Amino acid sequence: MPQPGIQATDVIDADFVDSAELASDGTSVYLTTTVTSTTHGTSTVVVGYASDGEGILYSKDHPVAPGDIVTLSGTSGADGTYHVATIPTDTSFTTVEPIATSTGGSVSFIYPAGATNVGFDRLEQAVTNSNITQQALTDISNHELLDSEPVSFGTSYSVTRVNRRVTQEKWVSTIGTLNIKTIDYSYTNGKVSQEVRKVYDKPTGLTVVAQATITYTYTGNLVTSETIVRNI
Repeated sequence: MPQPGIQATDVIDADFVDSAELASDGTSVYLTTTVTSTTHGTSTVVVGYASDGEGILYSKDHPVAPGDIVTLSGTSGADGTYHVATIPTDTSFTTVEPIATSTGGSVSFIYPAGATNVGFDRLEQAVTNSNITQQALTDISNHELLDSEPVSFGTSYSVTRVNRRVTQEKWVSTIGTLNIKTIDYSYTNGKVSQEVRKVYDKPTGLTVVAQATITYTYTGNLVTSETIVRNI
């Protein structure tokens, strides 16, 4: 007997990426509903049914998926932006980040940037190890920043000198004074022998996301070669 084709029960929404998800720039709200409560110990958020009477797990029109972005507002203490970790029931989900215990408010569900759902051939270049387009683009951008000056609105620049020699250049965000980029200089016989360039993550300004070490070779006072090693 001929085998039956694919049935509706054979596939789930997570198997597909629709046009709205691919087009998302990371700010596309696809569902807003009420918040009943949030629990710190389990990072659980309990929500109400949407206006169409459907929940967030079994819905045909707006199923929530791990990795989706959520923003909570009007709660008694858990307002903020989080990422969905799991969806255990039709009216609850857990967050990746810790969340405070609270009641009330509303929640908006947002598709992550569409590029997080698109593959990337990382073997064609030497900058990123990611096979996801969004992360690959971020890695490439960070490595480009290693070789350029981060000049933009809201950026502050400073220089540290020891005995009149520049030992560090530093760029920070004037909003929150977060690190953007640093260059540390080492000297041999009065000449720059090495630079260590670092680029930091945007959310915290603490984690180094790209790093390169440049070593200079001299003949007399002239640089005859430079060796660049990308550490990250």
